[in-house]
Amino acid sequence: MTKERTPHASLCARLGALCYIAWGVFHVKVAWDIAKLGLAQSGITQGRLYQLAAYMLTISLFVIVVALWRNWKNDKMGFWLNMCVAGWADAIWVCVVVIPGYVDAVRGLVPPAVFVLGLIFTTYAIRRKTRMEGQHQPILSKED
Repeated sequence: MTKERTPHASLCARLGALCYIAWGVFHVKVAWDIAKLGLAQSGITQGRLYQLAAYMLTISLFVIVVALWRNWKNDKMGFWLNMCVAGWADAIWVCVVVIPGYVDAVRGLVPPAVFVLGLIFTTYAIRRKTRMEGQHQPILSKED
């Protein structure tokens, strides 16, 4: 492999990072909406809604920071961190909210689709980088 393909891997890594950033920004808005729902409640219901909003905000900010700090640079650890955190959050969303029909499928699957697009871009970028470096090892290796 030659070095002229490195910009392609960097571009894909950055496109993936932008997808994760979009995912995170959307979920910051979701956290705000959940917190606003809590305003109309009282007692444990209000507390649990605020807790859920805090969890959503934390996950969202984590994904954004990892995207900017690690995915943008096509970093292997960043790949795994955002794949696991955003993937787990979206898997729970789909299982608990979308599949039972609390939201329609089109609306409910757009955020997971943005995550999957980011995952596709970052997977391609990491695999290309690994090949470029002449490391014929899997994405997850003992050195990580």
